[in-house]
Amino acid sequence: MSYRNAGIACAIGIILAPLQANGAAIQWPDLPKGCFVSARPATVTDMKKGCAAFMMGQADTSTGIPLDIKVPQYAWHVDQKTGEKVPVIVIQAEEGSGIKVVGYKKLGSSSLVVALLREMILLGSKKPDR
Repeated sequence: MSYRNAGIACAIGIILAPLQANGAAIQWPDLPKGCFVSARPATVTDMKKGCAAFMMGQADTSTGIPLDIKVPQYAWHVDQKTGEKVPVIVIQAEEGSGIKVVGYKKLGSSSLVVALLREMILLGSKKPDR
């Protein structure tokens, strides 16, 4: 899901069919050691490198405020219509104009996706059991 609202410029990624848990064990990878945005707003350079899914503000000025959450971290994205949970890794988290947004990568994909924080179940930086 991508948003373009309230001055949020979103990177356009290929949206692939979500992984299905279907009772099968999820093979959570190690968290990335680099190529994510933490404790600062994302820049155009971060987006060009594939290390950020969005940037708030204008091309020359980031206006996003970093959210006080651990980045990177494991999470589930929960589809608000179907309730389907997709395993992801959060690579950025910012707020702008009162909107809390995260950028993430789906497991098994390099596509970048943007979602509202309320659509996420954050799991922390310890590799989940399942």
